[in-house]
Amino acid sequence: MVSIGIDGSVQSQGTEIAAAVASDLILASEVKHDQEISELEKEKEVVPTVESALEGKLVVAEEIVEGHITLKSMKLLFSGLGGNHPTFFLAAWIIGMLFSELTSIAQTWFLGTWGSQYEKHAPSEISLPL
Repeated sequence: MVSIGIDGSVQSQGTEIAAAVASDLILASEVKHDQEISELEKEKEVVPTVESALEGKLVVAEEIVEGHITLKSMKLLFSGLGGNHPTFFLAAWIIGMLFSELTSIAQTWFLGTWGSQYEKHAPSEISLPL
């Protein structure tokens, strides 16, 4: 361990921390301050026991947290995805989603219409253009 002073000179050096703390007053005060802070954190940290948390119950209610989406967060998302043109990206995304849904609906309609031809006509009379 090496202790360096404010002017950049080596104050103390060695392999033991205790020797470095003993020879450097600033380091000793910092170590003491860190120990006091860690002791305060230990006092604040209270770990509840399982018995006190359950209080004789087999099931404990969970905390439910609801998320909220704000306009600011949506704007951040679209500007991140769309770059310099978030409005264009949003419009293209909406058009793409509509096209996807319309394609799904058209597939169902086509299969229904094609399948209903077999109810009205003989299989040999049905034209298969696709």
